[in-house]
Amino acid sequence: MKDRIYTNNQKFIIILLIIGLFYVIYSFLKYDRILENGIMVERTVISQNCRAYTKLESGVIIRDENKEYNVKLDYGNCIKYPKNSKIKLIYDKDNGAYTYPVKSQNYGKIYFLGIALILSVFPWSLIFRRKSS
Repeated sequence: MKDRIYTNNQKFIIILLIIGLFYVIYSFLKYDRILENGIMVERTVISQNCRAYTKLESGVIIRDENKEYNVKLDYGNCIKYPKNSKIKLIYDKDNGAYTYPVKSQNYGKIYFLGIALILSVFPWSLIFRRKSS
């Protein structure tokens, strides 16, 4: 039997990591585009839904021209905007959505997926077979 460099499981993991890495980079670039091309507006909060647990979604609801929009926020920012307070948002005219601007981007997901991809592409099965021989 011919030695294979990658097992089927390793091929599957590599494909998933590539897809995940492309998705995270796409989301990152999309967010940067929204920050650059969006319009800074100030809106009044009509409702607040803050959840202290990270798995639950926090956010505020605003109204613009008789239409309500849900703006996702982390818990720390959510509690800063009670009902009837003003919040500065970026309006993405291409998607018709509001985004809360976050000052610093988190590169952690990109680094993690990149390192995991590099480690998964490494031919571990060949190395372990040669050591045991």
